[in-house]
Amino acid sequence: MADTPLQIQVDDAVATISLCNPSKRNPIGTETARALVDALRQLERHDSVRVIVVTGAGGSFSAGGDLDEFLRTIDSGAVALWDTGQPWQDLYEVLPSLAKPVIARVDGPAMAGGCGIVASCDFAFATERSRFATPEIGIGLFTLFVLPGLLRCLSRRDALDLALTGRTIEAQEALRMGLLNAVLPDVAALDQAVRERAAMLARIEPATMRRARHSFDKIEASGFREGLELARGLRPVFMASEELRRGIRRFKDD
Repeated sequence: MADTPLQIQVDDAVATISLCNPSKRNPIGTETARALVDALRQLERHDSVRVIVVTGAGGSFSAGGDLDEFLRTIDSGAVALWDTGQPWQDLYEVLPSLAKPVIARVDGPAMAGGCGIVASCDFAFATERSRFATPEIGIGLFTLFVLPGLLRCLSRRDALDLALTGRTIEAQEALRMGLLNAVLPDVAALDQAVRERAAMLARIEPATMRRARHSFDKIEASGFREGLELARGLRPVFMASEELRRGIRRFKDD
């Protein structure tokens, strides 16, 4: 059983995964990471789901890694530690690689691995009271699995700031850094913002969204000239699609 249970709710085209251990601020241990990966992959195969929201219960997003688990496994040896790293690698790989967009809904602290989930999601909305940190360095660790996600959405200096100081930042500073799309005054406004963005994304046809996400990832990973060359190669896939024909007809009928 996962150390922080997950609750999954599907409402029309939007699926919400909630971390549900609020008394401990929703820690993420190895089993929780594995359960999250399984849930995300299942929802990827769910034809009616077009958008996924990840959140935490009880006024916390996630306090991050399970320190009790760290203590239990610290002397397990290099091979075991390598093996138990697989669910973490899978988690931070699967979030940005899904064919469906993922939104982080953040209320309260998002620390360490929780901050990593926020960085790895496609969109992130938070309340004013939310806080963010990668404090692992303070206990002799380093934010290894989280760092690639941070480097995708923050500048090098800001990522280095969080990784090497371990300091906690307020929601407005996270917004300035690029970790968040918007900061909302309260939970009601947060839910409204998440609903509006999810509805906007859900209107995109699944095949178009899948191609768009694939194209974005490939072009992002390329240099300027290579990106333009990739764009030329990817263009026929969009131009010859039935989705484009339907989209043009809808546009002309409006």
